[in-house]
Amino acid sequence: MVGRICVSIGATTIKELSYSINKALDLSDMVEIRFDFLDRSEIPSSIKIIESIKSRSIFTLRSPEEQGKFKGNKFERLELLKMLYDLNPLLLDVEYDTINTDYSLNHYLKDKSNVLISWHNFFSTPSDEYLEKKINEMKKFSNNIKLVTMATNVKDSLRLLNLYEKFKDINLITFAMGNCGIISRVLCTFFGSPFTYGSLENYIAPGQLSVIEMRRIYDRINKYFLDNGITN
Repeated sequence: MVGRICVSIGATTIKELSYSINKALDLSDMVEIRFDFLDRSEIPSSIKIIESIKSRSIFTLRSPEEQGKFKGNKFERLELLKMLYDLNPLLLDVEYDTINTDYSLNHYLKDKSNVLISWHNFFSTPSDEYLEKKINEMKKFSNNIKLVTMATNVKDSLRLLNLYEKFKDINLITFAMGNCGIISRVLCTFFGSPFTYGSLENYIAPGQLSVIEMRRIYDRINKYFLDNGITN
C-alpha cells in the first residue's frame, strides 16, 4: 500500500491552528505546520498545542524569499528555527539557502536525522544536470531532501520522478507545483517518496490537492492493487 499524506496547515491564529491540526490528523498521516503564517509573537504560545503531536509533525518557518509569510528579521527567524528544532519534531524543514549560508544554524542543528533540507524553484524546472547537482549539494547537510519546482509541462513532472531512481541512498521528496505538476504529487509515493503533501481546505501551493481528493485517489489505487493481487 502506498499513499501517505502530509497536510500543510497555514493557520493564522492559535484557535485556527488547534482546529486544523485535529481535523487534519483525522484525515492524514501527518501535518506540516507552517509557523510563518502565525504572528511571530504567537509562535511560542503554540507549543502547548503541538507538544502531543510533534512526532507526526513537520515544522516549517518560511522566509519571504521562499514565498513564506514570516514578518520578523533574519535573526528572529534563525532563533525560532533553533527553538523548533529543540522540540524534536518528526522533521524540521530548513531551506538549503538558509543552512548553506548560516554557519551558526548549521552548527546548532548537530543531529540532522530529523532535519529536512528543502529547495524550491517557483518559476520553472531546471535541467536534469542542475537538479542532480543541487541534490548532491543538499545531501551534505542531511539525508532528508525535499526538492520542488514549478512544472511548465508534464515532462517536467516526469523528470522529477526519474530522480528517485538516481538517488536511492537518501530520503527524497520531489514533485512539481502547478497544474502540470499534479501527476507528480500523486505518483511520487509510488516512486519512493515517504509521503506527499495535500491541503486541508485552503490550498497553500500551486497545484496542491486537498487531503480528501488525495485520499480518494489513493484509496482507488490501493483497491485496484488488492483486487488484482498486486503487492509492493
